Amino acid sequence: MKPTLVNPGKAFALIALALAIGAMGIYVAGADDAPGAAIIGLLLMLAAVVLGVKAARNRLPAWAARTALAVGALVAAFAAFLTHATVVAGPLFAQSQDVPSVLDTAPSPQWAAAAHRARQLARSAVAEHNLPGLSIAVGARGDIVWAEGFGWRDVDTRTPVTPNTRFHIGTAASVVTAATVAPLGLTNTGADSAAEWSPSHHGEPEDDFPLFTLVHDIILRPTGVTAPAQPLPGDRATFYVPRSDDNPRRGRRLMYMRDLACCAGSMAFYSTPSDLVRFGLAKGGSVNGELAGGMVTSLMTQRDSGVVVVVMSNIAHTNTSALALRVGDAFAELAR
Repeated sequence: MKPTLVNPGKAFALIALALAIGAMGIYVAGADDAPGAAIIGLLLMLAAVVLGVKAARNRLPAWAARTALAVGALVAAFAAFLTHATVVAGPLFAQSQDVPSVLDTAPSPQWAAAAHRARQLARSAVAEHNLPGLSIAVGARGDIVWAEGFGWRDVDTRTPVTPNTRFHIGTAASVVTAATVAPLGLTNTGADSAAEWSPSHHGEPEDDFPLFTLVHDIILRPTGVTAPAQPLPGDRATFYVPRSDDNPRRGRRLMYMRDLACCAGSMAFYSTPSDLVRFGLAKGGSVNGELAGGMVTSLMTQRDSGVVVVVMSNIAHTNTSALALRVGDAFAELAR
């Protein structure tokens, strides 16, 4: 018996639209990080496919049903891509006051006003440039007078940056060598394997199967089949690079292991702003650290005031030097 063609255009549109809505639901739910939302999105997509195929059964010839499914899958993939790109490029913090911060210890009354001004500068920089996180420390008169972390050291888990968060210092490792670290007692400065800084060895051969990665990140992890996303152990900051144009405002991607290992073979050199301030107070000088072609660390010593400022970011192409200069100026007048 030949199939009866009853409004094939409607069935075609139903299948394509159902797939698109289902895929968008999964991505949006995952981005919003609502409990159980990813499972609902997955069920929505499966139900949409089932209903679409059922609606088309006995109403479309086989070739038309297969074409509808293929086109629907393409539409779903395109919609998912657009949704994901929009989420990744969206602002992490709507306004500067939304940027969380963690203070080491409250600055003394002498430095409180400068610390307040510097805090405003840091929050504005995070919000304006769409940075995941920043950490800043300031030293004056031989001691650390202010240290504070801003934003998230890991975007997926929204784990906050603290003054003890370890950042990769990039090319600044050429100055902060092992020979200088040991005598100064810099306990949070050293080197790790690059694999310790890359979630699931992102960007390496084991990540060359995009379909498996998609299933793992969009289906298995949100449904609880595999372990949920976790911040890197050892208080390490998860590192990112801009998705395009070397501009964090346009979104980010995880930094690959080959990005992390750009400075010295397979090792990743790390420190905290407080440790680098101690280094600056003892050794003087200024240095910028680059990673993946963009700045991530700045150590600045002001000769006239003796103020040492260190700014660290967990996304490449952050203008840490400009922020360090402005923070230093906030403290310089009080240090003279």
